[in-house]
Formats: sequence, structure tokens, C-alpha cells
Amino acid sequence: MVTKTNPDYSESAFNLTNKAELAEMLNQRRYMEARILGAKTAAGLPVMEQELADLDIKVRQAIDTLGSYQDVENGKYAVKQRRQSIIYSPDKVREYLGKYAPAIIDEHVNEKVLTSLIKGGQVSDEIVPQLVEDTRETFAYIIRTGVN
Repeated sequence: MVTKTNPDYSESAFNLTNKAELAEMLNQRRYMEARILGAKTAAGLPVMEQELADLDIKVRQAIDTLGSYQDVENGKYAVKQRRQSIIYSPDKVREYLGKYAPAIIDEHVNEKVLTSLIKGGQVSDEIVPQLVEDTRETFAYIIRTGVN
């Protein structure tokens, strides 16, 4: 059995101070999460949520076989809506809108694909610094109390 360890954010945390006040707030949050989970379970919400999800699947299947349904007066709908998106060709934009093409066509690096190539060994670690144009600093909040 694999033991899951908690992540250590020491390297990436901004202003890591480990103040006792935050530890107490996390304890309060954990208590509140447990109360909410208990209330949901007592009320039977997980079962009802699953039953609703199962019914939604049946409704989608019925729409596919029976067709869509709408009752505008009462606001009842079981509709499979067609949506069309236009996808423009960068080559055609260059051909027909030449001088505007640079303003219209947005070129970017797909970071997920590049990361996969680096992890897979197709791109060597030595060349990665040569690919970097700029770095940006962003922040994300990670709030976990140990529940789950």
C-alpha cells in the first residue's frame, strides 16, 4: 500500500511564517467542514445528489432517443441545443487580411505539451533555459485542513 504524504510548499510559499493564528483558523475550518459533511450525510444529500446525477443521465439519453422538449410557458426544458463555433484558418487570414494578420493571429507556446516533452525526455533539461523569454509571478491560495 502506498502511503500518501502531504506536500511541502516551503520552496514556493510566499512569506511562509507559520503563525499560530492561521493554525487556529484552519482548525476552525476543519471543524466547520466536519459539521457540514455531517449535516449533508444526516440529511441524505449525497444519496440524493447521486440520484439526481443518475436522473440527468437518463434525461440526456431520452432526449437523444425521443428528441428535445420545451414548455416555454412553465419554463420546463429538456433540450439538446446545437451550438456552432466558427474556426478561422490562420493561413486564410494571412492570405486575405495580410496587413492585419499579425494583430489577429496569436502565437503562443503550449506549456502543457512542452512540460510533457521535458518530462518525457524528448527535450533536454540543458536546453530549457534557452527557451525562456520571461518569468511571471502569480499566486494561488492553498487551503486544506487535512480532511479528505
